[in-house]
Amino acid sequence: MIDASSKLVPVMKMGPRTMELAYGVVHDLCQILQPGCIPIFSSDGLKLYFYSLTAHFGCWRQPEDGQKPVWEIASTFLYAQLKKVHRRRRLVRVERRMLCGELEHLKDGLKALGLSGKINTAFIERLNLTLRQGVSFLTRRTWGLPQYTPELEVSLDWWRGYYHFVRYHESLKVKLAQPLARKGKQTPRKYRRRTPATAAGFTTHRWTVFEFLSYPLP
Repeated sequence: MIDASSKLVPVMKMGPRTMELAYGVVHDLCQILQPGCIPIFSSDGLKLYFYSLTAHFGCWRQPEDGQKPVWEIASTFLYAQLKKVHRRRRLVRVERRMLCGELEHLKDGLKALGLSGKINTAFIERLNLTLRQGVSFLTRRTWGLPQYTPELEVSLDWWRGYYHFVRYHESLKVKLAQPLARKGKQTPRKYRRRTPATAAGFTTHRWTVFEFLSYPLP
């Protein structure tokens, strides 16, 4: 799971794509969101995401006739899916569909965040590739496979912290009002590079690896 604006990875779990895992991902996300915050969601065509998301973003409503309470999805909840249809390992078509909410509301919400307003899964697909390139255990056709699950979990936690606080993200750079002069014959710096944690306001500077490893755990 990734935030398209800041590129933060709020929740990351390892395991098969089962209902239990889907519920766990959404449940952990709800634990860190501000009260009343309902993000805009988009995913691939896996049905489990729909059930897990609608089970968390809503409330119980008591009917006027005194019958049993019914679960009502939040009126501001927006969720869309993008399904890629392959044939003989070739992409033949892409299906975009709204499962909750109105398409116009989703487009307006995405554009308000500085995004294109289109339903896509490009950010999470890019994250999957970045993760494979950053963790040697997940590299395709590698001899360095993990022997135990805790070993892989530790590597993923290390990569996630490095990705948030140490690694610059090129899409997060912002243009400076006035270019900064640099030493020697180097061209002036026109952009300020940022990490996901900097873009989200968790820190004011890029951490070094030593600073990251020395930070005390809560």
